[in-house]
Amino acid sequence: MEHEGHQGEKRAMLLSGTPFGKEELLVGQQLHERIAEMYRSGRKKKEIARLLDVDVKTVRKITRGEPWKPYERTLAPVGVLDPWKEWVTKRAPEVNDNARVLFRELREQGYQGSYDTVKVFIRPLRIPSALWDMTVRFETGPGEQAQVDWGSRDVWFGESRVRVHFFVMTLGYSRRMFVRASPNERLGSLLAGHEEAFAFFGGVTDTILYDNPKTMVIRRESGTVVMNTVFEDFARHWGYQPRFCRPYRARTKGKVENGVKYVKRNFLAGRRFRDMAHLNEELERWNREVADVRIHGTTGERLLDRFREERLTPCATVPPSRAGLPGTRTVSREGWVCWKGQKYSVPLSWGPLTVRVREEGDEVVIQSPDKGEVRHPRLLGNSGQSHRLLEHHRPESLPSSPRPRREEAPPQHDPRWRDEEVEVRNLEAYEALMTTEVA
Repeated sequence: MEHEGHQGEKRAMLLSGTPFGKEELLVGQQLHERIAEMYRSGRKKKEIARLLDVDVKTVRKITRGEPWKPYERTLAPVGVLDPWKEWVTKRAPEVNDNARVLFRELREQGYQGSYDTVKVFIRPLRIPSALWDMTVRFETGPGEQAQVDWGSRDVWFGESRVRVHFFVMTLGYSRRMFVRASPNERLGSLLAGHEEAFAFFGGVTDTILYDNPKTMVIRRESGTVVMNTVFEDFARHWGYQPRFCRPYRARTKGKVENGVKYVKRNFLAGRRFRDMAHLNEELERWNREVADVRIHGTTGERLLDRFREERLTPCATVPPSRAGLPGTRTVSREGWVCWKGQKYSVPLSWGPLTVRVREEGDEVVIQSPDKGEVRHPRLLGNSGQSHRLLEHHRPESLPSSPRPRREEAPPQHDPRWRDEEVEVRNLEAYEALMTTEVA
């Protein structure tokens, strides 16, 4: 009965809000007095601790004559994150609760604390994500494979939201990636992204892994991929082997998909830009200052350090591909290139080849694969205008050695031609034959 009385006393203390159950300083006044009274009545310290369900060390302190003191909460010192807690709470949803983004922005505002402090603070703010399907990660050696994918996101250009597409190429071994923003995912943008990525990395991997986009894959026949001929020629030109994921198995290229998510969550989160050019400028700076120098969660190494082990095929000696890329045009036999409805001259010596055209300020630049470039002032106004440089269309600008004429030769496969020897007869035999028939 005595034990039940003590338990009832404890429950009453809990319901009344009296601190209880956390050892010495959380013991209430009633319990403190009860412990002292039981000790004076001859109870053993361990027996008191067992009956009242408290720690024996608490009983010893009280029985030594230590007076009861009400619990006083000690105020924690001002934390290094405290001045920014309100800002972090409001900013976190805008960047998808990404601690890395918040930490980077806090450092720009003068925050001197650690990344872990920010991570621990926003942990309760996050919404738990669904469980991922289990999968086995496939690793490749240096220079063996790259992975390519597109991602898209609405991006703020000033006060307007614009859908932007992101070309991402990730090297399988080092996880280093190249990213470029584009207005669309057409074949020209795809091939241009490849060439910029090759220049960025300084080389090409043995294989590149893709999904099954219609810009590359026309159809599958009995497990064989029928590729777009322009894309197939492009891959052959650069000397790599395209490989494609099995249908409905896009997670096979998880390295680049993680890269796409990293761009969205780390770079794009909470940002806006002036235009596409400004977006790509900031993307290049972020890739160099943030993405390239981070320590990857899987490899445990800095991307740039691991990239030094990549064994890529150098691409400095490979000329840019011309077919299918944006801005490609064919020179006419009269030495003209059409660009946005206007015509610009090139030297007749160039011949009917494929060139690249681009605009630089108020100029139109036409670039030949191996014969340099020419520049024209950009024509404005109605289409159908032309601009010619006099030195381009002079007769002396034609190639100095004209194409040699093919020597005439008799047909080799004329069915009327016979190799057997033709009998030579005297004309008198024909005359005799005619005389006989008439008679």
